[in-house]
Amino acid sequence: MGNILNIINSDEHFHNLNDFGKSNYMKCLEGTFLSTEVKPHFGLTICNVDSIDEIKKYLYVIECRTMDGIYAGFFKLPQPVLDLVNQDRCKVVFSYEAEGDLDVEYFNRWYNLTCKAREDEIKFSNFYIFHCELNCEKNNRTPVNFFVSTHHFDTLSFELNQIIKDNNHRELPKFDYDFYSKEIQDIDVKNKSKHFLCYLRNCGRPHRNAIASYFQYNSLWKDNNISFLKNSFRGDIPKDILPKQYWSSSVELNNLPKIELDTQNVQNKQNFNTSFSSNWKHYQETYLSIVSETIYDIRLNFFSEKICKPLINLHPFILMSTPYSLRKLQEFGFKTFEGFIDESYDNEEDAKKRTQLIFQELDKFQKKSNEELTDWWKEILPVLEHNQKTFINMGKRKTKKIKLLENLYD
Repeated sequence: MGNILNIINSDEHFHNLNDFGKSNYMKCLEGTFLSTEVKPHFGLTICNVDSIDEIKKYLYVIECRTMDGIYAGFFKLPQPVLDLVNQDRCKVVFSYEAEGDLDVEYFNRWYNLTCKAREDEIKFSNFYIFHCELNCEKNNRTPVNFFVSTHHFDTLSFELNQIIKDNNHRELPKFDYDFYSKEIQDIDVKNKSKHFLCYLRNCGRPHRNAIASYFQYNSLWKDNNISFLKNSFRGDIPKDILPKQYWSSSVELNNLPKIELDTQNVQNKQNFNTSFSSNWKHYQETYLSIVSETIYDIRLNFFSEKICKPLINLHPFILMSTPYSLRKLQEFGFKTFEGFIDESYDNEEDAKKRTQLIFQELDKFQKKSNEELTDWWKEILPVLEHNQKTFINMGKRKTKKIKLLENLYD
């Protein structure tokens, strides 16, 4: 087969089917499956179910917006595709690669209740779920193949390499600045005067309410580089993860106007590409990024573009995420900041205790003088450079996903 991907278009059976389809599926090959780092490695032939070649092997790619799209999609496959699956001539791929919220333990139970009795009818070993939850493969107990897609790392590192080739510059039409790839010599530590940088754009998740409550409690909005767009913000006190002393500050967030760092010219603040919307000025002025990742749930591990931003922009960070996330970053080859920052919060599985440990570190960080922080920064410059180089090098290799696709026809 060489490097040709033979794709059966799934739109009529999923995206174009009805309103449920529009909500839960994207058009075939317009989602994360055929991402920028994958395209140079493969040619494409695309056909419909009624024009299948009798000799070729195929992929039937279903681009999912939600996990519901996966569960609903298992038994919506057209019979000609199932026939090919059972003949080992087609792999069904559910591409859900921008998210990390599918709980594989729940999937195991669902499979046993829903699919196991049909194993004689459907060869589920030819089904693949591409997903960004980092433990999905090892936690899977079904014949379905889970594949850990490191989509955000793979795509952004590849794109960063393209930016570097293009004079280190990418235009950002919706912002009043462009993105420039910087190097360690571009850092002026003497220019730093603010403790924290934190982008809070989609604010509907409880742990983002929690960190915003911390900012409110400590009156940090004006003297730091913090945005709080309040997109999806519901205003409920996240009592399960927020220590009680911050509850009144959480209530105050309801009357707080949105706070913008760089989105004043963005018309649709609910939906814009955040991957490279990073103003170097925000990083130059601050000592520490507070990265509020997408998920805070103990059952999951997931990295999005949010952690990529300080890695790209040579910035240290505290990571509000699921337990053992720092450990996972270290497995990817990155270094963190234990010693100056107590990173034991990463090992705390109780969400409220983890939040408290993070807040304690932020309290300590606030009390440090500019001289102390400047000295620390001079010490960690090699770490920051290592992290950026590690990220750039990711974009120069053949990814695990590319290797899998090359072998799927075997």
